[in-house]
Formats: sequence, structure tokens, C-alpha cells
Amino acid sequence: MPRAKKTIDAAIEEVKKTGRKAKAKIEEAAEKAADTAAAVEVEVKKTTRAAGRKAKAKVEEAAEQMAEKVDAAAAAAEIEAGKAKAKRTRKAAEAKQAVETAVEEAKKPARKARTAKLDIVIQSVMGGAITPEEIAAKVPKDAISAYVKVEENKIYWVNKAGDTGDVEIWG
Repeated sequence: MPRAKKTIDAAIEEVKKTGRKAKAKIEEAAEKAADTAAAVEVEVKKTTRAAGRKAKAKVEEAAEQMAEKVDAAAAAAEIEAGKAKAKRTRKAAEAKQAVETAVEEAKKPARKARTAKLDIVIQSVMGGAITPEEIAAKVPKDAISAYVKVEENKIYWVNKAGDTGDVEIWG
């Protein structure tokens, strides 16, 4: 039996030796796996950082483009505001001119009313006389202006259409 014991002991020793070798291979494989995991982790960090930098660059580029668009929109708004201000200024000037014109027109009837109260008689050197009412009766009804030339014995007139003509005062 001693021989069997030696064989058993040798087999046990062989199994232990094989177990140690397997354990060493397992430890070596685990160490390689840990190294590989660390390398993968480093690579992942590098890739993540590179992606982060790219994303940051894209965000900055988009922000820059947006700022340019905002600047362009602000410039357009400023131009529109300038146009609106110019339009208001022009309208105010037109309104002021209209008021001034209305005031001048309001003064004209006052002058005509004053002259209407006068008894106006136009006399010639030869002794003839004519009144504004008689002059109005001699020119066409659509006449807007009449010019009396006593020395020529003529009344020249202009109507709304721009047509002109003349009539004799006495004769």
C-alpha cells in the first residue's frame, strides 16, 4: 500500500500542481482582462472627451450663428424703426403744411368779404363805368378768374379747364 499511497500522493501533488498552474493562468488572464478593461476605460474616456469637445464646438458654432441672426434681426428692426420715424416725421410735416394752408385759405374769405361790402366801380378815361357784378355777368359762368383791362376795353377770363377768352366791356 505504500506504493499506492505514493501514487495517490503523486496524483494529488500532480492535481495540486495543475491547480496552481490553472490558478496562475486564471490570475494571469484576470490581470490581462483588468489591463484590457483599464485600456478600454481610457479609450472610452478619450472618445467621450473628444465627443464632448466636438459637441461643445458645435454648440459654440450654433450660438455664434444664432448671435449673428439676432444681430441681423436687431439691425432690421432698427431700420424699420427708422423708416417708421421718418414716416411719422413726414406725416407731421404734411399735417403742419395742411394746417398752414387751411389758415391761409381761411384768411382769403375774410378779404373777399371785406371787398364784397365795398361798392366798387371801375371807370375808364373815356367816362365809362362797370361794377364787379356787371363783369361777372359778362364772363362765362364757369370762369374762375377775370382780368379787367379798361384801356383795351376787354375782360380776359380763365375757366376751370384752363380755357381762356375775352369779351368787350363797352360796346
